[in-house]
Amino acid sequence: MDLSTFSYSHIYWIFLLPLIGAGADIVTGWIQASINNCWKSDIMRAGLYRKSGELLIVVLGFVAEQAVPVIGQYKLATWISLYICIMEAISVLENLDKAGVGFPKSILRKLGKVKEELDGDDDKRTD
Repeated sequence: MDLSTFSYSHIYWIFLLPLIGAGADIVTGWIQASINNCWKSDIMRAGLYRKSGELLIVVLGFVAEQAVPVIGQYKLATWISLYICIMEAISVLENLDKAGVGFPKSILRKLGKVKEELDGDDDKRTD
């Protein structure tokens, strides 16, 4: 597949997929916090603020695409949305691993490397 031609089947997926991913991350975060008995409201609140900001960036990317035709050619909102979906999927798997769902360590290491590359090696965030 040529990623330069990537697009969602319908425009609403630009918004819906990151929203579903954020919801899955929140739910799996709650599950692992409950299992590990490590509820921290400040971490949860920061995560919710970050997710709200991510969704706002998708909306702003979409608005920019509509307002400036040249930006629309590069599918800015689609790429922002896809990036967020990848990050949320990695976070969901990390939460499930912390909850005790077994994943091969090789997969988790590879996903960790992908996350480090996407985050720029600065993994000071808490999910």
